[in-house]
Amino acid sequence: MNDLELIDVKLVAEQEFNWERLTNKTVLLSGGTGFIGSFIINVFRYRNKYHNQGIKVISLSRRGGNSDSNIKYVKADITKEIKIEEHVDFVLHLASNTHPKQYGSDPVGTITTNVIGCNNLLSFSSLNHVERFLLASSVEIYGEGSNFPMNELYSGYINCNDARSGYNEAKRTCEALCQSYKSQYNIDIVIARLSRVFGADTKDDSKAMAQFMSKAVAGKDILLKSKGNQRYSYCYVADAASGILKVLLDGKNGEAYNISDDDENLTLREYANYLANISGNKVNMQIEENKNTSKSINAILDTNKIKQLGWHPIFTVSDALMRTYKIYKERILKN
Repeated sequence: MNDLELIDVKLVAEQEFNWERLTNKTVLLSGGTGFIGSFIINVFRYRNKYHNQGIKVISLSRRGGNSDSNIKYVKADITKEIKIEEHVDFVLHLASNTHPKQYGSDPVGTITTNVIGCNNLLSFSSLNHVERFLLASSVEIYGEGSNFPMNELYSGYINCNDARSGYNEAKRTCEALCQSYKSQYNIDIVIARLSRVFGADTKDDSKAMAQFMSKAVAGKDILLKSKGNQRYSYCYVADAASGILKVLLDGKNGEAYNISDDDENLTLREYANYLANISGNKVNMQIEENKNTSKSINAILDTNKIKQLGWHPIFTVSDALMRTYKIYKERILKN
């Protein structure tokens, strides 16, 4: 990690959360090598190093990884039975296909990884009497959105007869599974509904904002494939991680919480122009039909509920975009 990334981790790790709840506890985290999962693991590393918390992490992913004294990386497919010998106190289910290209190239895997994986982890949690299960859900469960900020009680339209809807419907099913396990097996569950997350990911991301950033960092004109009138909620990876941890530590059993940076009243096109101005380039429009893109036009999340827990985003979207751009540029200089 470079200096800005280290600062991001520190900012999250030093939030005034109920961290004592994790002291000497073991966290099982699916998707631990993913973008958000790896950030959260770095927060736990920081808490262990500077606050002597003794948090142990078991990371499940298809890639595995190199374990150390506090972090155990396990190569696993969550669509298979979960077999962990250690006692587990908390389960964070973050693993999922999250990019439009994945929805298009592997729509079946998108559904099965979400639904079967969630069921397997919930079953594991029930059998092992974990303290709390957290599901990372998505703004996509609200479907095509609405003309007003969507709170946690809103239920939007989804056309289920569309392969692109597999992700939306799978996340809805995962939420229903969580509530079903809570009702039938008395599991303590919380749900974190994430807006569109961005940041300096090390893997390819086919979402629009990531594509804009990729062009900006490369010093190329940004390609806008629609009129750009969409208004979406966004969340910087550090704020996504802090929101998830806040819900894990202080959320109410059975409740879902929207997590997003504050709305800046900017459209997708305006964000594209912002990144073009940062990089000294321009925006070119090339409208094309893409069946894998979201159908929503207005998808702004109401975050009052999580703010009532005492959580607030650390960054604005614009500031975080500038930060992301600088992190990418610093990586290029180092290489």
